[in-house]
Amino acid sequence: MRFLIVNVSDILQEAGSVLSIQNSLNLGNITWQGEPLRFKEPLSITGTLTNSGGALILNADIRGKIILQCGSCLESFEKNLDFTVKARLVGPSNNTEPDDFVFEGVEVDISDMVWEFLLLEIPIRRRCKDPCKGLCPECGVNLNRETCQCAGSEESDQSLALDQRLQVLKDYFSAESKEV
Repeated sequence: MRFLIVNVSDILQEAGSVLSIQNSLNLGNITWQGEPLRFKEPLSITGTLTNSGGALILNADIRGKIILQCGSCLESFEKNLDFTVKARLVGPSNNTEPDDFVFEGVEVDISDMVWEFLLLEIPIRRRCKDPCKGLCPECGVNLNRETCQCAGSEESDQSLALDQRLQVLKDYFSAESKEV
């Protein structure tokens, strides 16, 4: 991971001082929880660091594009990132809140804060599209692109056909746009 160092010496002297930030952060390709995270371009960071008297307050808008892998069909897809980072930075002696970020000296690395908020933006269930059909468990064909011809598919195997007594439940959940 790359670093984004900001010199805060000018705003540390006076409460109410503001430092504008307009930069980019290139995170490269990262493996997180065993899955690849690729960034199409560097993240754009625009915001301010404000001296509030006892802490520095970071307010920044982050924009970029990330390439993720679908959890159903394993295809790569692009997701737009557009989120806000609001963080409180304190010196080591003022660290009383668990959500505070600690800094020392006159340089602050804001890449850790961006990374932490970025991880919150990545969906737990990664899907290339809402109605992703995934892969056939028998032959592995991508069901979004072609129809499966396996002998065990629901269309050809009558033992997997839905019991008609349960059709009411299937219709209910399908109408409510929920998975069964």
